[in-house]
Amino acid sequence: MKFDARVLGIPNHLAAARKVLNKQDYQLEADKFREAETKLIAKLPEQKKAVADFFKRKSEVVSHFRCDRHNFLRPVQEFACFVDGTTVEEVVQENAWTASLHLVLLGGADSLIVPFDFSVPVNVQVPGRTHPYTLCSAPRMLKELEGLDEYVAVEHTIGVRQFDAFVELSKAAMERFEKQEGVGRRFWAKWGVAALRGLIQRAQDAGLCVVLDPQFGEVPVSA
Repeated sequence: MKFDARVLGIPNHLAAARKVLNKQDYQLEADKFREAETKLIAKLPEQKKAVADFFKRKSEVVSHFRCDRHNFLRPVQEFACFVDGTTVEEVVQENAWTASLHLVLLGGADSLIVPFDFSVPVNVQVPGRTHPYTLCSAPRMLKELEGLDEYVAVEHTIGVRQFDAFVELSKAAMERFEKQEGVGRRFWAKWGVAALRGLIQRAQDAGLCVVLDPQFGEVPVSA
């Protein structure tokens, strides 16, 4: 299973999902976004119109990051917790705090990064799902990534502040990078910072979301 993150309009995501999912799975996908909109409006009632407009905004994919490693974000999440003297598990269980709360609670399953500011990630209960759907704040995540960059120094070590708009990494390519660079605690954390920063910044600039969902890892962006 691959890590897959796309910046696009939610109507466009659902149109693509309709083409590749069976009827039952598509309905669950549509329900997920409907419940997410309802929960976000309840959390941000003063921004009700902005939230509703956001969920209706159409846009083809403007950025896409895919790699042949489902747990691509795990190293940066672990490093963020390491910096604060804790672990991912402790933060998830609410037994510890981290300055990178949105990054860590983003998790490894499907989740959504939205262009609204709220302090704590939102868990959305969706009928038919055994686990919640997580919504994270793009403005908060950009701040968290900037904080982590003080430790990993992305631009000074891998030569770029963020990756190009469209990136696909094969397993062989990642193994080659590891062999060339050597893998320490910061290695894949740097890649996570650069990848997320590029995706989230483009989403913010366009007023769009970042859809993270491994089930679309084999689906072309033109679907």
